[in-house]
Amino acid sequence: MKLLPVGIQTFSELIENNYVYVDKTKEIHTMVTTGKIYFLSRPRRFGKSLLLSTLESLFKGEKDLFEGLYIYDKWDWEQSYPVIHLDMSEIKSKSFEILENSLINQIKRIAKEKKINLESDILPDIFAELIDEIHTKFGKKVVVLVDEYDAPLVDNISDETVLDDVKEVMNSFYKILKSKNEFLRFVFLTGVSRFSGVSVFSGLNSPKDITLNKKYSLICGYRKEDLENYFKDYIEAVALEYDYSYEECLEEIAFYYNGYSWDGVNHVYNPYSTLMLFEDESFENYWYATGTTSLLMRTIKNRSLDHDDIEGLFEVSNLSKNDLMDFESVSDDITALLFQTGYLTIQKIVRKRRSMSYFLDFPNMEVKNSFYENLLSTFTDYSNKNVRFINKHLHDAFLKCDEDSVRKYLQLMISKVSNNRHIAKESFYQDLFLIWLHGAGFKVQEEVDTNIGILDGVIDLGDIVVVCEIKFSMDRSFDELIADAFQQIYDKKYYAPYVDKEVFLLAVGVCGKEIDCKFKPLEEKYLLK
Repeated sequence: MKLLPVGIQTFSELIENNYVYVDKTKEIHTMVTTGKIYFLSRPRRFGKSLLLSTLESLFKGEKDLFEGLYIYDKWDWEQSYPVIHLDMSEIKSKSFEILENSLINQIKRIAKEKKINLESDILPDIFAELIDEIHTKFGKKVVVLVDEYDAPLVDNISDETVLDDVKEVMNSFYKILKSKNEFLRFVFLTGVSRFSGVSVFSGLNSPKDITLNKKYSLICGYRKEDLENYFKDYIEAVALEYDYSYEECLEEIAFYYNGYSWDGVNHVYNPYSTLMLFEDESFENYWYATGTTSLLMRTIKNRSLDHDDIEGLFEVSNLSKNDLMDFESVSDDITALLFQTGYLTIQKIVRKRRSMSYFLDFPNMEVKNSFYENLLSTFTDYSNKNVRFINKHLHDAFLKCDEDSVRKYLQLMISKVSNNRHIAKESFYQDLFLIWLHGAGFKVQEEVDTNIGILDGVIDLGDIVVVCEIKFSMDRSFDELIADAFQQIYDKKYYAPYVDKEVFLLAVGVCGKEIDCKFKPLEEKYLLK
């Protein structure tokens, strides 16, 4: 068994130390032989840094590292190029001066490594000088690789004053790539967001954005075939740990970690989470613990969410390409932010003549559960740890249809909803209740449209289905609310589509910051109607 490359982002280190490398050189070959300037957006912890490191080794002509890979006999190894590799996530950017000095220091470090003396101490002049001197010294065109190009922008997105300064510095810095275009062999930038109105790319000669290009939909992440080709022994170890068959284990891994798509056809597994599963032999929310952007959750927490806002956070959306890719502000572009940071992915693309509509959804259970868990934390005064504790017990109580325990944990949760979050509307509490169910890990259908009404929610527990109806009032008793909920279920026969399974009915009543509920099995007389 080859070693698992957890935390290894350097291509040469993977190859030389017998780590698993999932071959991405077919896509790389297409890219480097058909174009010159590219941009790729992918969520954090998705293999972008390893991709850039692979490109660096390729352009440096490190032939031995590529033996056995797709590109090995298709590349001219007699040609090599000097490489400038910038990691913008290492750049400090809390002010105009700090950002400039940090960039200058990184450029000086690169110059020192290449044994080049630079005279300028002014940004962007020193960047231009670096390209000139490298081109002169090696007599070859230069390759520029920029990892997390947008890191200084994302780090300051909530502070408009600092952000304006950052934009100014970054724009002047990247414009050098246009003025030095004749000395450049290849340019590749990666990031999470494509900022519109920031003109970061205005200095480039039309960089090709391959984020949604179907040719590169598999350039990061693992396919199902990759898991079986490269990690079969690890899959068998996890199957043994959980007493699964091999096929059952593959299905569970897919349920938790597969589902990311950038073309609506090809799907990939989250590479970091999959590796951590094989490392720990335990199904956990690995990527979410390291990949969550504080920007996203700060944005959600700072918004006064009403029913429409909540629906917009996690309903499948019908969007254009520009809606997905262009990011303007944290207050307006919550869906674009969710997509770009990896919380939503492309479910399908509908083509109508020359236009395309993109439909989004959560990629997998890891992201869905964790997102709702964090969302609950923003609505309440509970920490994520406490939310997880309540969700686990709420999940167990539902599996047992334990009315008293369900009531207890719902009361615990609603008691901690912040006062400024409460909205005295039934739709708000319907949304909040469904968020709890999602966070507890259930398969939930929301607002199920029937021929005579809309059912609030259906929980699929396998052989058992729980039909849920929620009622809210500020002045009616719980007994009245719960009776009305049950009566609506009976009158509109919400249970009818599920009578092939064991059906339980759940009525939930909310009055102010108090909540009550009642379970009951569907009586046999209704099964006959």
